[in-house]
Amino acid sequence: MSHLYLQNLQRTATFTLVIATLLAASAAQAVTLNKTFTSEAYLDTFLGGTTVAVRPELAGIVIEDDIQAFSFAGVFGTVQNRVVREDGTGTLDFSWRINVDPASTGNVSAFRLADFDYDQITDADWRIDGLPIAPDPFAVPFTGRVFNPASYPDGAINFLFPDPPIGPGAGSKFFFLHTTATNYLKTASYDLLCAPSGCISDSYLTFAPAAVPGPATFGLMSLGLGALGIARKRHRRA
Repeated sequence: MSHLYLQNLQRTATFTLVIATLLAASAAQAVTLNKTFTSEAYLDTFLGGTTVAVRPELAGIVIEDDIQAFSFAGVFGTVQNRVVREDGTGTLDFSWRINVDPASTGNVSAFRLADFDYDQITDADWRIDGLPIAPDPFAVPFTGRVFNPASYPDGAINFLFPDPPIGPGAGSKFFFLHTTATNYLKTASYDLLCAPSGCISDSYLTFAPAAVPGPATFGLMSLGLGALGIARKRHRRA
């Protein structure tokens, strides 16, 4: 048997046991990211995984599903960027899933998100019941790392895959940020960190919460559109 096959088989057995343990636990509730900063550069939160059965509010309609290819330092694959509108509340959940090509020569150890907006995040976790399904090899982010807003006011959050990283031929479970947002734009960005050398990929755009325009904004938009209509009428009459 090849070394890669044995490695994947061992990883599958380990995570099957982890999943079984987590499914049997009753504590797979919302995981609020630790943001109780004093002077720390960042704070870590353990992510234990959850399911729709435990958290029915996660069910909803996929309204965006964008797959982006990446390649750096011998590691290549895809990142799936997903936005889900919850059935009950109408709020948005932002999810990602990483797949590493079997021909890669390295691993992905972190997904580093920037410019996401701290204010509308309620919690974070990963989906036990999401793709891929065992016995496919997969990895999960056991750690959510939030950086101090004093240094990163626009929101910087890392999902860390320390044990094991996402290796060749493997993928991650869907990991997500649960938010109060009802609108979104492609204004955040992410990059990937490889193990063990710590090389960094290019930066890619991804989805993030967007502010709802206020009444004043709508008023200005209406005035602008009205003026544009008048100008067009005058132009046609000329």
